[in-house]
Amino acid sequence: MTAAGQPDVLEVIVLSVEDAVQAEAGGATRVEVVRDIHEDGLTPDVRLVEALLAKVRLPLRVMVRPRNTFLVGDATHRDEIARDAAQFAALPVDLVTGYVRAAADGSSALDEEALALVADRAPNARLTVHRAIERVSGDPTAALHRVPRVDRVLSAGAGSGWAERAVALADLQARIAPVRVIVGGGVSRDGVEALAAQPTLRELHVGRIARA
Repeated sequence: MTAAGQPDVLEVIVLSVEDAVQAEAGGATRVEVVRDIHEDGLTPDVRLVEALLAKVRLPLRVMVRPRNTFLVGDATHRDEIARDAAQFAALPVDLVTGYVRAAADGSSALDEEALALVADRAPNARLTVHRAIERVSGDPTAALHRVPRVDRVLSAGAGSGWAERAVALADLQARIAPVRVIVGGGVSRDGVEALAAQPTLRELHVGRIARA
C-alpha cells in the first residue's frame, strides 16, 4: 500500500457483467469472477466469463472451485476441478484455486496435486492460491514455489485485528516472494489504514466494501 493507503492493484469480486462494469468505472484494476459468493465463491459459468471479456478491459481472475470445500474429497471431485479449469484454457484469463491436504497428525499442507492439475489443464493461466492458504499449518513457501505459475496468494492474515493481520501478511509476503500477497477477507476502512503501514502489501481484494 502507498503512504496514502492506495493499493497498486484493486481487485474486486464480481458475479455479473453489471458488477464488472461498475467495478471498472469505480477504479478497479482487476476482477475476480465467481458465482455463489455466499458459498465462498464457486466456479462461474464460462459464458459469463466470455461476456465479461467482451464488455470490460480489466484483467480477469476466474475461480476454479466446483464445491464449497477446501479438501478434495474423491476422484469425482478431482475430475470436476480438472473439467472446470479446462473450460477456461482457451480464454485470456488467469485462475483462482486452492486446496489443502490433511495429515493423520492433524497438520495440513497445500494440496500440490490439485494445484498442479489446474495448472496442467489451463497451461497459459497464472494461478492465485485463495484463502485455503489460511488452513495450512507450517510454512507454505516451498509448495507455492513448486507449483507452476502460482504468482499470487490471497489471504486475510492472522490476528485479532487489522494491525496484527497487516504485520502477519507482510511477514508472509517476505517469505513467499516473488509470489505476491493479495490482501482480502472482510477488508474494512480501518484495515486499509493498517495496511498502509506495510509498503510491501500492494494488492487489495474487496467484495462488500466495494458495494458500500
